[in-house]
Parts: sequence; C-alpha cells; structure tokens
Amino acid sequence: MRVLRVLRVLSVLRVLSVLRVLSVLRVLSVLRVLSVLRVLRVLSVLRLSFFLMPTEDLLAAVSRADELYEQRARPEAVRESVMVLSGARGGSNLYEVQWRLSRAMFFLGQQADSHSEKRQLHSSAADAGARAVALNPARVEGHFWAGVNLALYAECSRAPRGIRAILRARSELKRAVQIAEDYHGAGPLRVLARLEHKAPRLLGGNRAQSRAHFDRAIAIARNSVTLVYAAELALDEGEQDRAAGLLEQIIASPKEPEWEFENSRDREIARSLLERISR
Repeated sequence: MRVLRVLRVLSVLRVLSVLRVLSVLRVLSVLRVLSVLRVLRVLSVLRLSFFLMPTEDLLAAVSRADELYEQRARPEAVRESVMVLSGARGGSNLYEVQWRLSRAMFFLGQQADSHSEKRQLHSSAADAGARAVALNPARVEGHFWAGVNLALYAECSRAPRGIRAILRARSELKRAVQIAEDYHGAGPLRVLARLEHKAPRLLGGNRAQSRAHFDRAIAIARNSVTLVYAAELALDEGEQDRAAGLLEQIIASPKEPEWEFENSRDREIARSLLERISR
C-alpha cells in the first residue's frame, strides 16, 4: 500500500512538473511573440521616419518656396513658389510641400481677377490642404489652409457645393483652433470668426460668436487682417466707434516684416473705411 501511495505521489509530482514546464513554455512563447511585435513596431516606426525624414532636395525646395512667398508683393514670386513645390520629388506625399502649396494658391486666388479663376485656385488649394491633413492630421497648417480655401471657394460657388464647402471649412477651422489657435497671427480664430460673420445662420453664422472669436484673436495678436475683419463686423452691427478704433490701430501700428504686404494693403483699407465712417 505504501508503495502504491508513493507511486501515486510521484505520478502527481510528474504531472505537476509537466504542467509547470508547459506553463513556462507558454510564457516564453508569449514573451517571444511580444518581443517580435515590439521589434516590428520599432521597424515600422523607423521605416516611417525614414520616409518622412526631410531630404536635402526637400529642404531646398521648401526653403526656396518660403523665400518666394515672403516676396508675395510680387505675385510672380508666389507663382514661382508653386512651380518649385510642384516640382519637388514625391511632393504629393510630403506634408511640408502640400500645406505650402495650399498657402501659395490661396494667395494667388485672392489676387486673381476673374471669378472663375478664383474658384479654380481656391479649389486646388483646398485639395492640397486636404492632402496635407491626410498626411499629418495632428499638425495645424493643413487644417488651417484647407479651411481658409474652402471658405473662399464657398464665396465663389453656388449651392450645393458652396454649402458643403462652408460646412467643411467650419470643421477644418475648428480643428485648427483646437491644435494651435495662435498659428499665423491667430489665423484659425480670425478665419473662423470671419466665416461666422459672413455665413448664413443655418450654416453656422453667428455674429455674437464671431465677435468673441475676433476678441480672442486680437488678444493673441493684433494682426492687421484680424483688425480689418473685426471692424467690418462692427460696422455691420452699427458699432461705428468700435470700428473706427480698430481701424485706427491698423494705421498707428508699425509694419511687421513677415506681414509687410498685408499691413500695407490693410492700411489703405482702413483709411477708406474711416472715410466712409466720417461722412
């Protein structure tokens, strides 16, 4: 009997030891799988970083495009920047190229003479902004320039395209505000406020909200474009004293090197509006 008991105990111990070995093997296999997954993740990140890493050609194209955009008092310089960016190798898959294309074509659209040319340029610019968003949705530039151009495209378009563009513009600009409201002289707040001022109420128009966004933008940066837009809202609301005060700030403020073109243009706009107020 004792011998049988001993044998049973030994059998149980063998079973337990086998189970322990199996458990250890399972743990090891799980760890191996996890290690492989980690390695794959690291490799994928490295591969992604490799493709996203700027090359010398890309850096040269981007740098040249920025230099040309700074000379935007000459529209031909901006057109040249579009050619530089469009010629960048693999540019359609590069975030830094696409948002700059959207910015450059925005400017050309604003300066265009014909209604159809404006619509075409802002449509192409909005598409470039959308590609930038798809390439890197966490950055502000793509959302902002897509939103700006969609809003301007809506001004040149009839329903239902215009309606869709307004709704998309509002969504992109709100996202830009969430990411970096101070970008481009509080641009996301400025353009969202402008859209809320000009859009029909059914499509998000709200002058009270527009005023709040303009006030917030001005608190961040006393940008001449923001001041003009805020003054135009004040005039539409019958607040002539407020409008005059905003316009006088534009004339009194020194020009900013990065905004020299807009500052010069907006001073002329401010003088014209002040003359209208004084009549």
